Amino acid sequence: MIYLTKKYAQHVAYIELSRPQKKNALNKELIEQLIDFLEKTADSSQFRVLVISGKERFFSAGADLAWMQNAKEQSHEQNMADANLFNKLYDTLNNYLKPVIASVEGGAFGGAIGLMACADIVITTPEANFAFSETRLGLVPATVAPWVVKKTGSAFARSVLVSGLKFSAEDAKANGLVQYIFSQEQILPRTREIANHIARNNPLATKETKNLLNRIDHEIVKIDEELMQYCSTKIADARISEEGQEGVNAFFAQRKPSWNR
Repeated sequence: MIYLTKKYAQHVAYIELSRPQKKNALNKELIEQLIDFLEKTADSSQFRVLVISGKERFFSAGADLAWMQNAKEQSHEQNMADANLFNKLYDTLNNYLKPVIASVEGGAFGGAIGLMACADIVITTPEANFAFSETRLGLVPATVAPWVVKKTGSAFARSVLVSGLKFSAEDAKANGLVQYIFSQEQILPRTREIANHIARNNPLATKETKNLLNRIDHEIVKIDEELMQYCSTKIADARISEEGQEGVNAFFAQRKPSWNR
């Protein structure tokens, strides 16, 4: 099944996460399709700017919990492979040399915030809200954490990753996760306006600027293979743990997990 919709206009590619019945939650197929698109278009001259949004005006609920629930049926190696898909997605998006805009309506949760953290520009609406709910579910926000720390700094990242509290568009903007806030009526035209403005820049100069910034970022916050594998191990272990399975099962059963009874 195709979980990405694509259209092109004025040197800009617009792609939508397209699982609206699941609030555009990230499952294995969607992640693989997004990675495939990024890898195949890295050197494409068809467009100069990439805009990522969610279908039906909601960005993404994060990792598909049904996928997480099935983790108990998989080996540790299979769970590591699933976790590494998130690593590959974030790393590929972060190092993509075309400018990336995330246009975020409704909200973004958990792993979906990693897409925001790896984008160059994030645009949202005043009504949007965000949260890392992993710790409430007995899970660990492992693969997303390095990218959020890099984007927002340690203090804010610690407060939202540990607490699981919702935070607003204004909170996200104040801490560097969001750059622009527009009304629901204005977000689509203003996103197009910003994307079209960037698309008129010199493509080679833009590419080299992103190369430069990636190098500087790497010197400040080093996210290497060793760190990503450590993070993968953390979430792979959590997915099959008693706490992780209890939290996800409680979510689907619409009951409190055992540690909150």
